[in-house]
Amino acid sequence: MKLIAALFLAIAAAAQQVPKSACDFDGFDVNSQLAEVKVTTTAYYGCGTGKCLPMTLKLDDPVVVNRAEGSWTCGYLIAPDGSAQGWIHSSQLRGLTIDPNPPSEAWIGTWIQDENHITIRNSHGKLAIDGEAYWFGPYHNGHIGEISGEVEVAGNHLHYEDGICKVDLALLAKYLLANDNNMCGGANVRFWGVWRRSPPTGLRHRKRS
Repeated sequence: MKLIAALFLAIAAAAQQVPKSACDFDGFDVNSQLAEVKVTTTAYYGCGTGKCLPMTLKLDDPVVVNRAEGSWTCGYLIAPDGSAQGWIHSSQLRGLTIDPNPPSEAWIGTWIQDENHITIRNSHGKLAIDGEAYWFGPYHNGHIGEISGEVEVAGNHLHYEDGICKVDLALLAKYLLANDNNMCGGANVRFWGVWRRSPPTGLRHRKRS
């Protein structure tokens, strides 16, 4: 019995061993896979430099999946206090149910990412988009990017283009996954990343009774 228990402990320890290789990949696009964290857990970034650094991910935090290595998944980890490329144990992730042809109403609303926002609305039977993204540097130096106009929808993908700026969005359950051509505003301004639907205004500052 002791031998069996020791064997199970060894297997569990091996499963929990964080990969020594770095979780490196060249970003992601709107065709990438998105998952959510099932329970508060510790992920790791900076591996490959000699020491992995811990990062806490909470229930429902999104992860853009890149690849699996053993029992670990390399992906873009998104937490309320920061994001990083890193490793999370695959057992702590759940996939999302994706509608490949969502109704137009599923797009409509305001989507947020930090201080950035995108609003999608009905416009004479078509969809239109308005958005602003910001980048703030040192000494209160800031840059802004703006998008506005009608968009093309194909399945769960949406494309915006104004001749210079190009933005692609994918509707993945309750998230928008976005990519752009890095020409949508001032220096370092991007519409790239994961966006969440903004809650109704009346729910943002609900007080406990």
